[in-house]
Amino acid sequence: MEPISDEQKLEFANSSFPGKTVNLGNGDWWFIQAGNILGDNLHYEYWDGQVSLHIEGPNWRPLRNYLWREVSDFRVVSKEWGRQGCCWTLQTTPSSWEEIQEAFLELNRIMLPHILDFEAEQGFDKIYECEEMDVSAHKIKIDDLLHSENLHIPEYQRPYRWTTKNVEQLLQDVNIARISGKLDYLIGSVILHRNISNKNVCINDIVDGQQRITTIVLIIKALDMCVEIPPLTYGHSDSYRHIQENFKFIQEWFDFNLSGSERKDFGNYLLTNCRVVRISVKRLPEAFQLFETQNGRGKELEAYNLLKAYHIRAMADAPKKDKIECDVRWEDAALFIDMDGARKDLLRQVINEHLFRIRKWSREGYASTFSKHEIGEFKGLTLGRDNNLEYAYQNILVQQQIALSFMQSMNSGLFKVRYRFEHGDPDNISPFASINQLLVNGRPFFEYIETYVEIYKRLFLNSNSSQLYRFKDFYHEYCKYRGSRRKGDTYIRQLYKSAIILIFDRFGEKGVDSLFEAVYACLYRIRLEKQKIFLNTMCGKGESGWLFTAIQNAKNLSDFSVIKSRAEEFKRNLRVNFEVDEVKSFFKNK
Repeated sequence: MEPISDEQKLEFANSSFPGKTVNLGNGDWWFIQAGNILGDNLHYEYWDGQVSLHIEGPNWRPLRNYLWREVSDFRVVSKEWGRQGCCWTLQTTPSSWEEIQEAFLELNRIMLPHILDFEAEQGFDKIYECEEMDVSAHKIKIDDLLHSENLHIPEYQRPYRWTTKNVEQLLQDVNIARISGKLDYLIGSVILHRNISNKNVCINDIVDGQQRITTIVLIIKALDMCVEIPPLTYGHSDSYRHIQENFKFIQEWFDFNLSGSERKDFGNYLLTNCRVVRISVKRLPEAFQLFETQNGRGKELEAYNLLKAYHIRAMADAPKKDKIECDVRWEDAALFIDMDGARKDLLRQVINEHLFRIRKWSREGYASTFSKHEIGEFKGLTLGRDNNLEYAYQNILVQQQIALSFMQSMNSGLFKVRYRFEHGDPDNISPFASINQLLVNGRPFFEYIETYVEIYKRLFLNSNSSQLYRFKDFYHEYCKYRGSRRKGDTYIRQLYKSAIILIFDRFGEKGVDSLFEAVYACLYRIRLEKQKIFLNTMCGKGESGWLFTAIQNAKNLSDFSVIKSRAEEFKRNLRVNFEVDEVKSFFKNK
C-alpha cells in the first residue's frame, strides 16, 4: 500500500469528523478523536494494519464498563490496550487508503450510538454533528421530542407491542426518579430519519423508539394533560389492540399509585425532566445501521426483526403496497394462533430453530443459537440496475429472477414443476424455493420465509390434514410424550423437525414417508443413551452434521440407504442409560 500523506489524513478527518482533534502520528499509526467527553483520550486509531477505538487517560473505567455491557456486535472485538477492554477493533484489514477511510466510518457507525448514550448518561448535552453520515444527536426533553416536526411511523416498522409489563417498568422508573429528586433522567434514545417528501416537507420517520414514544403519548393522554401530541398512525390492527390494553393499564396504575397532585407532578416531571438522546439521520441506510446497533431497555427485539428491516430497506424502489404486504405477512407469522387458540411465534421457530441451523449443518458447520450476530446468514444479494455483482457465482441469481419473471408472465400450464405435496402445493409455497439457496434481498426473501412458515404449519401444526398422516401420527405418538418438554428432549425434537423439514424440502412427501422412522432412530437413540443432553452436544457435527450433509447431498431416495444403515446400526448397539417409555417402545417394536 502506498504511503498516506498528512494532507490526505487531514482532508479525510475534516470532512468526515469535523471539529475533532487529529493526531497525524507517523506512517504506522494516527488517530481521530471520537466523542466529546474524554477529548482525544477517546479516539479511532489506525495502528498495526487495523482501525480500533482506544480508551486512554485517567477516566477510562466508566466508558470501558459501559461498552463492555452494551456493545455486542460481531464486527468489533474487545482487546487489551494497557487495560482489558480499552480497545475495540474492527474485524477488517484494510489494504488501501479507500478501505482505511471506510474502516474509520464503519467503526464510527457501530460505536457512535453507544458513545452518545454514555455521554448523555453523564449529563453531557453537546450536540454531535457528523457531515459524512449527516448525523446529529443530542439529549432533549420529552416535551421537545413530542414537538419534533412531523413525527411519523413508517410502513416498515413492526407493530406497537409493548406489554403491560414493559409499560409498568417505564412508569416505575420515571416515578422513582421523580421521588428521588433527579433533575435529569435519561429514558433511552430514538433514531429519526429526516425524510424529505416529494412536496419538500421534512418527515421525521421513527426508525427506532416507536414503542417508547407511543407509550409516552398514552401516559400523557391518561393524565389528560393539555399538551400537543403528534398524530401518529399505525399500519397494524395489533398495534391498536395493545394501545387499548396499555391505556387502560396506565389509567389503573395511576389510580392505584398516585394522588391527584402527584399525577400532575408526574406529568410535568416526564415532560421537562425526562430526556432521550435524539439521533437524527438524513440517509436511510445509516439510520438502519444505527438501528441495528441499538439495545433498548424496552421490548427485546428478536434477531429476525433486524432481518425484516434489512430486507424492507432492499425494497427501496418497490411500490409502497408491496412493502406493506410483505410486512403484514411477516407480522402475521410472528403472531400465529393455532387450532387451540394458543399464540405461537412461527418466525422465531422457523428461522431461529430450523432454517438457520439447517443451512449451517448442511455445510457441516456448527449451529447453536440464532442471534443478531448471525443475521448475515440471511443477507443475500440485492439485484437491480444500480447493484453490481461481486463474484461470478452470483450470476445464477440473475438468471433465476429473469426466468421466474418470465414464467409468471406466461400460462402456468406451459411449464411442469414437481410439487412437494402429492396433490399440489398452496400458492404461498414456492416450488422454486430451496432452504440452502443463495438468497436475493427484498421481496424474494419474504417469499422464501413465507414458503417455510407454511411448510412448518402443514408438517407440525395442521394435525387434522390428511397430508402425511403416517408421519403426523408417528410424530405425536413418539415425539410428544410426557417429559418431552425437558430441555434435552426439546433439543432432540427440534433437531428431528429440522431434518424432516430438509427432507420434505428436497424430496416432498415421498422423502418424508421413506425416512421419518430411520431419522428418528438416528436421533432419539441419544435420548436413551445420555442422561443429560446439552445444546452444544446436539449442535456439533458429530451428532447432527453428518445427517444433514447426507440429506443435502442425496439426489434420489436410494441415496438414503446410508442413513437407514446407520439407523439399523444404532438400534443394534443401543445402550439405555435414561428411561423414556415411549422412545423405548419404538426401538422394541422395530
